[in-house]
Amino acid sequence: MWQPITDPKQIQRAMAGYPCWLEMDLDNLRFNLANIRSRVGVEVMPVVKNNAYGHGLVPVTRCLYDEGVRWFLVAKLYEADVIRQQFPESKVLCMDTLFGDPAYDLVVSRGISQAVFTLDMAQRLNDTAQRHNTQASVFIKVDTGLRRVGVHHETAPDFIEAVCKLPHIRLEGLFSSFMQHPDEDQSMLLRFNEVASEVERRGIEVPLRSMASTNAIFHQPEAWLDIVRPAMCLYGVHPFPNDRNVDLALKQVLELKCRIEFVKDIQAGDSVTYFGTFVAEHPMRIGTMHMGFFDAIPRELANKLRIKVEDRYCPGIGTIALNHSLLDLTDTAVEIGDTVTVISRDGENTLYEVATAAGWMVYSVMNHLNSWLPRLYLENGEPTALLDPVKFGSP
Repeated sequence: MWQPITDPKQIQRAMAGYPCWLEMDLDNLRFNLANIRSRVGVEVMPVVKNNAYGHGLVPVTRCLYDEGVRWFLVAKLYEADVIRQQFPESKVLCMDTLFGDPAYDLVVSRGISQAVFTLDMAQRLNDTAQRHNTQASVFIKVDTGLRRVGVHHETAPDFIEAVCKLPHIRLEGLFSSFMQHPDEDQSMLLRFNEVASEVERRGIEVPLRSMASTNAIFHQPEAWLDIVRPAMCLYGVHPFPNDRNVDLALKQVLELKCRIEFVKDIQAGDSVTYFGTFVAEHPMRIGTMHMGFFDAIPRELANKLRIKVEDRYCPGIGTIALNHSLLDLTDTAVEIGDTVTVISRDGENTLYEVATAAGWMVYSVMNHLNSWLPRLYLENGEPTALLDPVKFGSP
């Protein structure tokens, strides 16, 4: 599921048969990367965890790599493994936890940089690297107040010193995560900087210091340090209302499209789909999409969804089922097989608007995009790659 199709004929053949798919505008991704770089003026480590937030790990990483990005961040070891195999000159920070010798062997043999916050993990990486006659690359995670994982900031200098004394360990940097709470974040940054300063006072070089993800890229310039970790903003999303006031132009990368499965007429008094939550007040022409909450649409959008149909927005009607959703096509010429846009890059049904209508975080919508949905990649408006998980278009 990682490798895209790039042959134009195979892409065309596959696309002809999909009932629904995602489209990714790689030019928008490049636009966002360029603007983030211009804003922060330091190195960028894109967050491509969870299949690049649903955008497709390998095509997104390739696009960013071609733009000169060399550091990437993932949450799962298998994603780090894929990146290192596909892009051997890249560097990957893996935040996964490691259990068992095979995981340690993979980290060391692939040259993956591992997040470390226990002496046991550091020692096992050192021993594994010794067996492989190499060094293990590590980023040490410092807990500055989030209290999730990481070595506590008060004991971090001693911990870092102990890890750096291990002969087969190479320190790449220190990192931490904000709470995204204005009353706490300044204190967390102060703690992190104190740790880094104390470590350097002890004669230990810290190549990279990192605290800033999307929220801090928007709101905390003092936290940009040596390298930032953009995620939501990289994909063109302002997650919260106050983010939209920031002087950082972004373009949403993805759209979600669907072909109309069926069209029918109903009469006043007719209800549609489960539970009868929508009853027609007048004769209507309605359409069915073979797409539901299994694919990407929150169930909370029952009778709230807005679908872009040609140059207008049509309301969704009734409940969102596992595999079906309905919309009002009255006064349109749409027929079976025509394409509509369920999530648009702009207008009334962007990721932000869809999430807001559902009462979800945008983060949640992006990370609930079904991994089996085909993903089409556009450059200059033309298809250049396709992730086809079910190989629908294969010969």
